[in-house]
Amino acid sequence: MIMLPEIIVIVTALTVLVLDLFVKDINKVQIALAGLLSALVSIIVLPIGGELLGGQFILSPTAFWFKIIFLLSALITISISYDSLMVKTSKIFLQSSSEFLVIMLLIICGMMYLVSSTSLISLYVSLELATIPLFALAAWHKKESKSAEAALKYLFSGALASSLLLLAFSFLYGTTGTMNLSEMAVAMTFSPLQIWAFILITMGVGFKMTMVPFHFWAADVYEGAPTALASFLSVASKAAGVAVLVIFYFHVFPDLVKSLNGFLAIIATMTMTLGNLVALTQKNIKRFMAFSSISQAGYILMGFMGVESMGLVSVLFYLIVYIFSNLVIFGVIMAVSSSTGKEEISDYKGLSISNPMLAFAMMLALFSLSGIPPLSGFLGKFFLFSVAAKQGFHWLVVVAALNSTVSLYYYLGIIKEMYINKADLSESILVSAPVKWTLSLCTVVVVALGVLPQVYDLILEGF
Repeated sequence: MIMLPEIIVIVTALTVLVLDLFVKDINKVQIALAGLLSALVSIIVLPIGGELLGGQFILSPTAFWFKIIFLLSALITISISYDSLMVKTSKIFLQSSSEFLVIMLLIICGMMYLVSSTSLISLYVSLELATIPLFALAAWHKKESKSAEAALKYLFSGALASSLLLLAFSFLYGTTGTMNLSEMAVAMTFSPLQIWAFILITMGVGFKMTMVPFHFWAADVYEGAPTALASFLSVASKAAGVAVLVIFYFHVFPDLVKSLNGFLAIIATMTMTLGNLVALTQKNIKRFMAFSSISQAGYILMGFMGVESMGLVSVLFYLIVYIFSNLVIFGVIMAVSSSTGKEEISDYKGLSISNPMLAFAMMLALFSLSGIPPLSGFLGKFFLFSVAAKQGFHWLVVVAALNSTVSLYYYLGIIKEMYINKADLSESILVSAPVKWTLSLCTVVVVALGVLPQVYDLILEGF
């Protein structure tokens, strides 16, 4: 049954909710992790290519890999958030953690249905299920003004993005006469309304992917929202936006995308350049990661400039690399915040003494995001750069390489704080065993994906 992973996630969410009503002593985090892990195993053993509901729900190779990405994002996010979800002495402890878990599980379910949808209606409903609950999570700290501000800005930007997508979908239905995505691709005539639909979809998804100039909400939301949500937004929500682009760019508008590669190249250049330059000036670590995330969206856009197989596989591989690298950094951020309550970059002085393991893991993850070989980030960027180069956009590859150099400079600034500057941290930064093991495992994967490019070949075989 190809819908088994989604059913497992839904049952897990309901189990956590019901148990929270009647059993107060049970560990709901472990239940959530067990459910997500079961869903991940179930999707791996399922045959790819099945369909349900008269073809309205499918398990294509694209859906298969995106579901793995979503489940990995949720598994790692919840694992690194263990202290803030369970340890009440933590300075970033999340009240009503069971409800937080339930909402996050339902968001993941929406994302999984999104990539299996074959019609505009189910796609839009799934996208809203994956988006609207995020507004509630952003405002989780009800008594903090920054959290309320983050939720309000996120709500307004999300509502605007949703309106743009809905308008684009109405244009597509009106000009093609069908809601089915495959039939829509065949009926494309590239009329002015369809070109407008392409632009509106790019704008709507641009909000979710933090593409320039639709990025303005990111820094405030990352800073004001719970760190657990910020880490989740940086990977899973971005991956959901990428999934929508994949569906429309590679399956509905493939010919139009090829003719508008220059348009994508300009957006990619603006996104990576602004993200990197503004990141240079940031003092708060979460705002810093927001602009780092914006720059990464620019690199990911380069993968949409190639043919479907090579471009899509490069995007998928980079998303996997990005998940592990980015969540290692957020795991360290949560560990430091949980112990000290501090979130400034200068507060990381002497982390190599306070907790050498955290400092080492963060250093490798930062080097990976900047594209230093032999770490996985280098291989991920190499494949994306190759896509743009094969399409003749050598100037974009040069711009991306220069931006990677700029990113290395500001990533080195954090490493300098951890290893060179005089220690400010007077006590050891302690983390629980689940967080420690999760960060250790993710760090190993960050290195392994860089020296084992067979993972790229494994993804490519499915297409």
